[in-house]
Amino acid sequence: LSSSCILQPKNFPMAASSSSAMLPESESWQVFINFRGTDLRKRFISHLEGALKRGEIKYFIDKNVTPGEDLDALYRGIAQSEIALSIFSSAYAESDWCLNELVRIMERVEEEKMKIIPVFFEVTPEEIKRQKGVIGSRLYEDTKRDRPNIPKWEKALKSVTKKIGLKLADCRDEDDLIEKIVIAIKKQLTGNSYVSSVSSVVTTSQQQPKEMPSFEDEMNRRLEQLQEKIDVDFAETQIVGIVGMPGIGKTNLAERLFERSRGKFTFAKKFPRIREESQEYGSHWLMDELLNGQEVNGQPKMFSCKILLLLDDVSHKNQVDFLLEILESIRRGSKIVITTRDKSSIQELVKDNTYLVPGFNDEDALKLFNYYAFNDKVSASIGNFPKLSKKFVDYAGGNPRALEELGKELCGKNVAQWDERLEKLPHCCNEEILTELRVSYDKLADQQKDAFLDIACFFRSEEEDYVKCLLDQYGSESGDDAVKDLAEKLFICISAGRIEMHNLLCTFGKELGSSNENKSGERMWDYEKITDTLQGITSNPQIQKGTKKVRGIFLDTERKETGIPVGEHRFTETFNQKSLRYLKFYDSRYPQKCQVNLPDGLKFPFEEIRYFHWQNFQLEELPSDFIPQNLIDLRLPYSKIKRLWDAVKDLKELPQLKWVDLSYSAALIDLSALSKAFLSPKIKS
Repeated sequence: LSSSCILQPKNFPMAASSSSAMLPESESWQVFINFRGTDLRKRFISHLEGALKRGEIKYFIDKNVTPGEDLDALYRGIAQSEIALSIFSSAYAESDWCLNELVRIMERVEEEKMKIIPVFFEVTPEEIKRQKGVIGSRLYEDTKRDRPNIPKWEKALKSVTKKIGLKLADCRDEDDLIEKIVIAIKKQLTGNSYVSSVSSVVTTSQQQPKEMPSFEDEMNRRLEQLQEKIDVDFAETQIVGIVGMPGIGKTNLAERLFERSRGKFTFAKKFPRIREESQEYGSHWLMDELLNGQEVNGQPKMFSCKILLLLDDVSHKNQVDFLLEILESIRRGSKIVITTRDKSSIQELVKDNTYLVPGFNDEDALKLFNYYAFNDKVSASIGNFPKLSKKFVDYAGGNPRALEELGKELCGKNVAQWDERLEKLPHCCNEEILTELRVSYDKLADQQKDAFLDIACFFRSEEEDYVKCLLDQYGSESGDDAVKDLAEKLFICISAGRIEMHNLLCTFGKELGSSNENKSGERMWDYEKITDTLQGITSNPQIQKGTKKVRGIFLDTERKETGIPVGEHRFTETFNQKSLRYLKFYDSRYPQKCQVNLPDGLKFPFEEIRYFHWQNFQLEELPSDFIPQNLIDLRLPYSKIKRLWDAVKDLKELPQLKWVDLSYSAALIDLSALSKAFLSPKIKS
């Protein structure tokens, strides 16, 4: 056969004829199967057909179609189907018919008249997207025939990889893949995914899909709040920004507003995935699409009437700044809705007219989590699961994507496995969530990345002004800028004068900050890792050479009943002297019992140190090589300190030092070392 794109309807429970026929105009199908290859048909498609029959799924499949038959029949099959199942094999790009079908399928997907489930059978999504490997060979290297539709095929192949699909490589075998396909189809048919743009199919259940809980009250509440920002009946042109962290439901909310309002406008159009499209086609892609290639100062046809635009996932202001130049050309009463995870990217356009999408309330959040975490309602109420579920829901902070992904991750696991995951939750991010957050993180400047990681690892919930001082670069206002930028990009928020951060972002930041990939150095907060390093229990060659770049060390000794011995030269032998900024040894339960012992004294020539906290410090004086020039916060409560350092030490002044805590240090007799400091009123002695 030269094609495997199908013309035979299947009806249940009776088996259908194997001959092709013209399709009745009124016929409808649940699934259209798009694939290529005789071998694939015999071994995989035949088994898939059996599973679809058993699942009572009505599908459209082409058998015995030869070149010359009417393609309109195929296209009619696509038009009459709810879902396209495109199965990409190594032979897929050989077939013009399959590729033409894919173009038609993706057109209907973009028009929201159809859904698609891509199945990557013998190729990877990257090979499809880039037309590399065997796909590229079959698409481009066949010089025996003219293929004028290649540009259209390329676009369709790129577009399909933006949809979450299924991979044979992720399954145990072909039967496992078929099972997942059937479940995915049923979920799509019943609308069982809250976050439709990011849902993937992961389940251990053999049961029929459960009914998705309704969140209409929650969504209507959000819509009502949003409509206070944008009134579709108002005669003036309005632009509103829908902002929020990844996974919070910005796109879902914007699409609901769009569908509810589109009938009131002459022209209504959605532009999804602007971030991805701009990466692929350049920052001016949206302008070109919107203006149909006409000059910005011209008069595009679409601006001759009242319009409704949805611009989804804007990530940089250069993607939408052109709108400022053409606002006067837009007909009065038009509305533009923009979704973004970065408020600064749309600030000039929307001013203060933004809606911050809230998280789910506790009741709805638990419903959503339970839907993905349990195979049935009964399981959710057994044993310790209700208590554990509440803890996972609290951690997710109302984020629908997080609730979905955590539920999928835990589905089918026992209580012991849930307990183990809960223990790791604060510092081990879910892979799907990590990938999504990484997109935003990678767009930060280096200074913003350092500030985010410092806050996540060390300074969450601290006072805003205090953190700004610690982040400042040598007396500049860089700390102010970093905090402001992170707030606009929704990595942090300011609440009651303190810097707060969502649990998901904090976990992401701690996991990323504790790696040694960061230019500014590792942030160490894990007890085992720190104690092993301080006691020389490591095989890391960097540590042996004393070149390990570490930006901060926070060690809670509460778990250790006996002291942790640290040799005199351990810091100088281990850490790069120009990287360490933050050091904190403490006992979170009993500060006076912090046990870090210094039997031979301490060498500490770290010139960048600006935060030095050491409860129950054992020495009578700070090391002679201690460099306080950049010190901002010094805290030595419950210490044996008598004086900080020699008052005649070669220091003109201590320009940075603002906070000192020497409380409960009974041996203290001399504070003259602080005479050159410009302290805040918060000194404790």
